[in-house]
Amino acid sequence: MRNTYLQFLQLVTGIFIAVLLGIHMVIMHLDAILGFFGVDVTEATSWESMIERAGQGVWAGLYIALLAFVLYHALNGLRGIILELAPSATTERIVTWVIIAFGIIAFIGGTYVPLALLAGQELS
Repeated sequence: MRNTYLQFLQLVTGIFIAVLLGIHMVIMHLDAILGFFGVDVTEATSWESMIERAGQGVWAGLYIALLAFVLYHALNGLRGIILELAPSATTERIVTWVIIAFGIIAFIGGTYVPLALLAGQELS
């Protein structure tokens, strides 16, 4: 039952990744298409444009959510692959906790930049 729940979350996070990454790709790289629909995105990849977006909570939230979904999706997939190779229950527990610890550290590190930019701090 537990593995079914984890697999369901794997599918759900894949859907969220596709949606959030689609939003990111359209805004960042398809300015001609957005111009066709009347949305003015001038130089979305320029430094000034990025800093302007970073000051908006919606973008920080989008990137933090994308980070969370990608980390879960990737690390749960990696865990599943590793556990196919390691049959022991002790190994399963060790692998699970190492992956959870790595995920927490990566999430904390990855959220620093959007939150610092949202707060208006200089990154150094």
